[in-house]
Amino acid sequence: MTTPLVVCEGLVHIYKAADIEVVALQGLDLVVAPGEAVAIVGRSGSGKTTLMNILSGVEPPTAGRASVGGRDLARMTEGEREAYRREVVGYVRQHSHANLADELDALTNVEIPMLGRLPAAERRERARTLLDRLGIAHRATNLPPQLSGGEAQRLSLAVALANRPALLLADEATAELDSVESRRLLGDLREMLADTGTAAVMVTHDHTVESYVDRVIQIRDGRTSTETRSGEELAIMDRAGRLQLPRAYVEKLGLGSRVRLVLRDGHIEILPLANIEERHEPVEGS
Repeated sequence: MTTPLVVCEGLVHIYKAADIEVVALQGLDLVVAPGEAVAIVGRSGSGKTTLMNILSGVEPPTAGRASVGGRDLARMTEGEREAYRREVVGYVRQHSHANLADELDALTNVEIPMLGRLPAAERRERARTLLDRLGIAHRATNLPPQLSGGEAQRLSLAVALANRPALLLADEATAELDSVESRRLLGDLREMLADTGTAAVMVTHDHTVESYVDRVIQIRDGRTSTETRSGEELAIMDRAGRLQLPRAYVEKLGLGSRVRLVLRDGHIEILPLANIEERHEPVEGS
């Protein structure tokens, strides 16, 4: 059995906003295998960005387990976090300018993550290869502001892959691209991931991405709720036996905060409770 690259179990993250504690993740579970591509979807505020911050080593979880490549993300020192970000993960942010140094040409941008790790000639050769694989070798001497939106995002991807990461993180990587350019970029990325064996976790609102990944996982209220693979939607059950039903099912069946479970002929039926009030009044004399 293949050892998972990413393991999150009971992941909890709490942060403060205006003196109010916000629970961004509420026991999230996630497993990603080496070389697997996963898309994370969910409404704004569901916990997607927080998950990416934890996986990228930007901030530790409040509770629960989070490990990538055997590294415990909750227990690393700041020095270990820096090494983790340099050696294990590559990060493509939504806005390409956040990934790039505008004063350096495209080739030099790709070389930066390899500084101190590879000899100069080897750095330059790998940078040229990445630019070529992503179709922007002819832009090697251009500065990022001179590139089109699609070219800049491809350059950002080359920078993220320069250190040969075991895990690529992409936060809305196609948000600034039109549908044609988005499909081209995703197709090229999928080929590169297959060639290198790099795993990918991609947060997205772009449904196009779903055709280029192995699984689509939905986060709701800080937990993984459903998973789609090969067009089939599956509910996710955590270690405590809890699962989140798809919102459409809940609404269609009129389910409230309490339901009746019936074990029948080897399967479980979930039935709404009719005529039961959600609010209980105190009994007279109690």
